[in-house]
Amino acid sequence: MTMSNVNPAPQQNAEDEELEDFKPRARRARVYKKGKMVFQNGLRSIPCVVRNISDGGAMLEFDQPYILPKDFELYIDLEDYEVTCERRWEAGLNCGVMFTSERRNVPQQRYQTLKPSDNTLQEDHEDDLEEDDALDAETSGEASQRQHPPMSGKPAFGKRR
Repeated sequence: MTMSNVNPAPQQNAEDEELEDFKPRARRARVYKKGKMVFQNGLRSIPCVVRNISDGGAMLEFDQPYILPKDFELYIDLEDYEVTCERRWEAGLNCGVMFTSERRNVPQQRYQTLKPSDNTLQEDHEDDLEEDDALDAETSGEASQRQHPPMSGKPAFGKRR
């Protein structure tokens, strides 16, 4: 038997096995959405911006460096849903996450805004004007009757002659 007739057994190394296991990720859409990373059973949260997203994961951007948990819930405000995530990588202020659950719709969060109604604001303004007018009337008579202490021969502090 000659060497040319013998087919050597294909040798697979670790790199080939890694390439076979590698699955290309889904294409991510570029977005700019406000989000919130929630962890420790909702006791802690970190605001973030979702920069790109796909069905399998997202890239998050933070305004300052944080120590990020491995697993957390991601709330995306504009879309009104939450999804369980696992942190896959970090680079500076950016973080890549993989979704480990399906998206769950959540009711839109209500935000409290304290703002008086226009009628109340107008009434308060009118009351303030009336009080100012009454105060001005009282003090205008007192100002002309106010007596000044007699001037001594020494100049007062800060006054020039």
